[in-house]
Amino acid sequence: MGCLLWLGAFSLIFIVFFLNLGTIRETLTRTGFADLVRGDDTTEPRQPLSSEPSTAEPEPEPAGTKPQPSGDVVVESDAEAEPESSVETEPEAKPEAKPGMAAKPSAGSEPEAGTGAAAAAKPSTTVPARTRMASLYFVRIDDDGVMARVESKRVVPATDAPLSDAINALLAGPDAKDVAKQLISLVPEGTRLLSARVSGSTATLNFSEAFERSTYGIEGYAGQLKQIVYTATAFPNVTDVRILIEGERRDFLAGESIYIGAPLSRNSF
Repeated sequence: MGCLLWLGAFSLIFIVFFLNLGTIRETLTRTGFADLVRGDDTTEPRQPLSSEPSTAEPEPEPAGTKPQPSGDVVVESDAEAEPESSVETEPEAKPEAKPGMAAKPSAGSEPEAGTGAAAAAKPSTTVPARTRMASLYFVRIDDDGVMARVESKRVVPATDAPLSDAINALLAGPDAKDVAKQLISLVPEGTRLLSARVSGSTATLNFSEAFERSTYGIEGYAGQLKQIVYTATAFPNVTDVRILIEGERRDFLAGESIYIGAPLSRNSF
């Protein structure tokens, strides 16, 4: 029974195969399976079913042609390329300005900055010199010979050393306005301020040797010291003044008449 079943199955398979032989042969030919079994490799490769983009390189452009730029690429011109116009226009010659005559602007052109009325209307950019107000003290001698101390407000050149600015202005002597008020200075001519410094509330002023050469006697020495002390103590942080001559401390000015061995204040006179 088992053998009969196997023979019947094989017979059925053979009958089905025989009936579909043409279809099987066409399928094997279309798929190339028959050629693969025979080992025939002379057949041309088949194109894939799915279409892919072509990777073939584009044909090169003819020699002498330049690629066209794209986007914002800057294209430099060839050195041999001719300009659009080879005619150069020369600027019009301006007439020479005669002495004492202002140059007139050409028609259709704007006046140049810094010329004519524009220059006069333009504010000056020159930086003004630094100045400050100083209180200087001079002397007035009345008809009776009495010396009076007089304050004179003056605008003086300013530096980073205001005390030196004031003392140097005092040593320069009275100006025209002071002279009109009959003010004089008892500080000897030729006196120079060699150095000045402030320590605490004491100002140390170092004068040249000419500071000792007064021609007004003892009262003249006292008067010049008052001028120096009052001018220096006009600054709120200075209360007294130490006097040096050529960098040296001295006990007396003009022999043994005026004591300068200690700092002098306004109360010293």
